[in-house]
Amino acid sequence: MLHLIARRGMLLRSIVLALLKRRPMAGIEVIREIERMSMGLWRPSPGTIYPLLKLLEKEGLVKSKEVGGMRIYELTDRGEAVAGELALLLPPESPEEVLDSIEAYINYLRDYSNEKRLGEKARERVKALAEMLRKLGEEE
Repeated sequence: MLHLIARRGMLLRSIVLALLKRRPMAGIEVIREIERMSMGLWRPSPGTIYPLLKLLEKEGLVKSKEVGGMRIYELTDRGEAVAGELALLLPPESPEEVLDSIEAYINYLRDYSNEKRLGEKARERVKALAEMLRKLGEEE
C-alpha cells in the first residue's frame, strides 16, 4: 500500500511541475487545473498541494512571490530542466503542441516499422490518418 501512495505522490509532483512549466500559478490554480484536466474526477486538497509546493521550493525546483495577495509559484532554472521532460504528461494545450506530439509519434512509427513489425492493420490506420491530416491541411 505504501508503494501506491508513493507512486501517487510522484505522479502529483510530476503533474505540478509540468503545470508550472506552462505558466506560473497560485496553489489554488494548480488545484483547479488538475480538477479541470481530470474532468472533475480528482481535486487534490489544499493539504496536499500547498505542502508539495513548499517542498518543491525547498528543493530549489520552484520559487514563489507574493502577487496581489496570492503566492505565485514558478519554476527555477533547475525546475525548468526537470519539468521539460514531465510536460509530456499533460494533454496538449495548443495546436502546436498537438502537432509536436503527432510528429513524435510519426517518428516512433517510422522507427518501429523499420524493424518490420508494423502489421497490415496498423499500415491501413496510418494511411487513413495520413488522409485525415492531408484534408485538414487543405481546409481554409
